[in-house]
Amino acid sequence: MRKSCPFCKKEVDSNVAVCPHCTRVLRETISTNRSNYHSQTNQHNTSNNEKSNDKNKFASFLKLQFQKFKKLFSRNKAYVVGYNKQDRYKKIILIVVAILFFIGLYTKNTQAPEISTPISVIPNSTENNTTQTTKNTPTEIKDPKTYFSLPNGSVLSQNSFYINGLGELKIKNGTSLDAIAKLVNTTINKSVFTVYIKANSTYTISKVKDGNYKLFFNLGNDWDANIKAFTVNSGYEVFEELFDFTTREYEEGDYIRTRYSTFEVTLNPVIGGNAETENVNPAEFANY
Repeated sequence: MRKSCPFCKKEVDSNVAVCPHCTRVLRETISTNRSNYHSQTNQHNTSNNEKSNDKNKFASFLKLQFQKFKKLFSRNKAYVVGYNKQDRYKKIILIVVAILFFIGLYTKNTQAPEISTPISVIPNSTENNTTQTTKNTPTEIKDPKTYFSLPNGSVLSQNSFYINGLGELKIKNGTSLDAIAKLVNTTINKSVFTVYIKANSTYTISKVKDGNYKLFFNLGNDWDANIKAFTVNSGYEVFEELFDFTTREYEEGDYIRTRYSTFEVTLNPVIGGNAETENVNPAEFANY
């Protein structure tokens, strides 16, 4: 079966790829290697052997395109003159674009995957050192000259019902610490008189009503009015023995006299003293 050449209009066999008269290309043939290469480059995960085959196929494809490109420029003079130059340049451009396209596609598929840098869950070593240094730094020692004290005899609280008798309790604070003294009535188990006694000072609780009482005291330095406690060298104690306040009247000749209880204690140990104390929990002291 024959057909006419679209370029020189002469009859040629229908199955020829190049016109024997004008030598122009009548039919393009696509190599199997190119098709295989294209399918291979679309795969994301290949073994080392498959990647090697891809390189070989790609090299074959480039070789084929180079041969076609070379063939265009190896025609005799008559072909070049008779060939449509515009078509020839288009053909060259298409071949070059195809080569560049497959080079870019191959390069993209063979690039090593990006490895993201893992986020460390370990804190910065500098921050750790700073934190550790802060924790190990000893607490700043406060200058004793800056300790806050209340005036001696400052009454912090009192219950007038129990402070309307005749009894007296003299408290001597011979320590270098200030003190808070609480006189607690055992019937209501609450302080009826709380007073501030400075270091090396004395205070007398007067007009104590008859009844049994306990004496609690808190020694320390640097009084904090907000928390109502000492912030330095604080300690809590209570006298073990009760203070039994009584009042009675008796006749003496033509007169009726009154006898009432008076006590004297020291918050510091003294020679010959017989009063014993025991430690108290701060929470218990605060409840009275």
